[in-house]
Amino acid sequence: MMKYPLPRGALALLLTSIVLTTVAPSSLDARIGERRESIERRLTSSGGIVYRDDAVEEMRRKGMPYLQYLEILDSSADVRIYFKTADGRKPTSSELAEKRMNQGWDVHVVYVGGKSAIEIYKRSQAMSEFELNQLIALQGGGSGWKKLKKGATEATAFGYEMVSNDGSVRAKKMGSDRILFVNAKIDTALAEMNENDLQEKAPISVNGF
Repeated sequence: MMKYPLPRGALALLLTSIVLTTVAPSSLDARIGERRESIERRLTSSGGIVYRDDAVEEMRRKGMPYLQYLEILDSSADVRIYFKTADGRKPTSSELAEKRMNQGWDVHVVYVGGKSAIEIYKRSQAMSEFELNQLIALQGGGSGWKKLKKGATEATAFGYEMVSNDGSVRAKKMGSDRILFVNAKIDTALAEMNENDLQEKAPISVNGF
């Protein structure tokens, strides 16, 4: 863990540098580490569309675990939320404007330095075992996965249950309808940056007691 507070701008630069120096996955099946252009090209060709309505996007963001870290990330982060129908057809504009999620997938991607650092796949209903396994396989990029060992003490912002065999991606199932994937270095850095941020704010918080 970081022992000495750093300026907020320096923390954001540190995180951006981690992403930029992370090698993008070589497998076409990998997702974390890809550039936004590649992800959007693939989603668009599969009928996916990015949410454009601010009110709808804000509603979709509610309760998402990455929200608490956006303040730390500052301007280095860009969040995009996509919708993809389950059958691959292009959704209608009315479907995208609905307050309630329609049948299909919401895909939340937090880009840092133009590359995917955090991804959450949310199904409109419980994911089938086949869908879950497919997502895990895609994000593994051919590396395979291993479960987190009991008693592991690695710093983590989101918590995780699995890590790819090459150690680059962590995963956590969040209920029956969603799963989170995060760049392992980013997950560790965010945990350390959050502790640093809390340490920096503590004197102000208790001042006057």
